[in-house]
Amino acid sequence: MENEKTTIFSRRVKELMQEQRFSQKKLCELCGITEAAFSRYMTSERLPKTEILANIANILHTTSDYLTGNDNNYGYEQLQVLLASSKDNLSLNQKKKLIEILMDEYKTAQDKS
Repeated sequence: MENEKTTIFSRRVKELMQEQRFSQKKLCELCGITEAAFSRYMTSERLPKTEILANIANILHTTSDYLTGNDNNYGYEQLQVLLASSKDNLSLNQKKKLIEILMDEYKTAQDKS
């Protein structure tokens, strides 16, 4: 089970780093960890300590639960926090896509009622 969590952690961190255009060096600087330590987290069978995991999640505008695979679906309050903390890092096109998704869901819900 722990190995599965580290695989999920590694994949999700890589995806978020790519989406947000973070280099490994920059993420490590912001987290206050060495690149060697970060590399071990990404390739070993161990997750980082709680405080480091929380730092990585915070910098990547997500939650520790998401990074470790404990929470695949966000609730309203989590989404609100994520959007509020990420809004300045989203392009206009990304914001437009999010609005389109919500508007499509809104229209579908209206049609059903």
